[in-house]
Amino acid sequence: MENTKISAVEFDSIIPVDDLCMAAGLICLSQKRALRHFAFNDGRKLTVNTARNEWAMKNPDEFGSASSLAKKLGVVENDSFSKAMEVVEALYSERDSIPATFGYTALSRPIWDFTDTCHPKNRELGELMTRYGLSMDNVKFHTLEGSLPHVKSQKPERVLAMSVGENRESFMAFTGHVFRQIGDAGMSIVGQRRKDQICMVYENPLDFLTLMESVIRNDVYPIMARRYHIILNGKRGLAEACEYLKSNPDFLEVRCFIPKNDFGKTAFAAINDAVKGTAVDRSGLFQGFGSLFEKYRPKVPESYRKWKAAQVKKVEVSQTKNVGHKEAPQKVENQTSRVVERSAIIDRQKGGFQL
Repeated sequence: MENTKISAVEFDSIIPVDDLCMAAGLICLSQKRALRHFAFNDGRKLTVNTARNEWAMKNPDEFGSASSLAKKLGVVENDSFSKAMEVVEALYSERDSIPATFGYTALSRPIWDFTDTCHPKNRELGELMTRYGLSMDNVKFHTLEGSLPHVKSQKPERVLAMSVGENRESFMAFTGHVFRQIGDAGMSIVGQRRKDQICMVYENPLDFLTLMESVIRNDVYPIMARRYHIILNGKRGLAEACEYLKSNPDFLEVRCFIPKNDFGKTAFAAINDAVKGTAVDRSGLFQGFGSLFEKYRPKVPESYRKWKAAQVKKVEVSQTKNVGHKEAPQKVENQTSRVVERSAIIDRQKGGFQL
């Protein structure tokens, strides 16, 4: 990449503006259809139109493409966008390593604190949620932020958490890499009970937040506001969810958004038995993906993959040519003719060639 000079036109054709914002550490505050609203560290706001692949700012009025934003962010050197490309490539490398579902740690009761921050404000958590395709308006509405001791180092670690059960004293925390149970195990509940209500069941909080983000972005939140949501929080909440659904037969419908892995199949079968075979499997909504989160999170754009493949091919061709020049075949003499010319002598006395 160091030897490749990338022009502004080429950069604009490869990199989406919102990916550049994520790579630069901007936090997504909210999103509605094709518009995504980001915030700089100093509080300035920026709006990205993903359909037009352009950005705009107010006071003063500015707008442009990905290349002009890269210049504004100071990641362009000598009119080459190679450095800007390296920044975005680090983001894409992370995306390729994000799992479809995150694991759970064993049940624990560590020292924790959610009193200092009611709603998420930590910038690192905001950047993480933005890279996962979630806006902070959605995250703040459904989660709390707190501090936990790291599993290995025991240093304070900022986490997002949703309450578990009705006592609001237990939580399912997300560190960005794993879910951690705080206090008693069980399911999480979001919403208020109403007449003729649809109940929606998820395996983990991240799938729930992902669907809520899609709902808000597509402007169908008023309809979803009346839904009742149950989050299993892994295997430990399954039994509690089944008992809850058994004791509440007045749900209009029970829809399950559970991945079709080994646990997902077991969970849906148990829930379906609990509601006498009336549960609805909505895993078809993310068919071909491991979870709702995997389907809706940002992907590496195809334009970048094609460009990267072309760069690799150029390098391979260049290396082949260089190797050819360095190891040119040497001229091989005819060994047979050389021996005959030097060793064949005519004997005048005995006649004929004598070797």
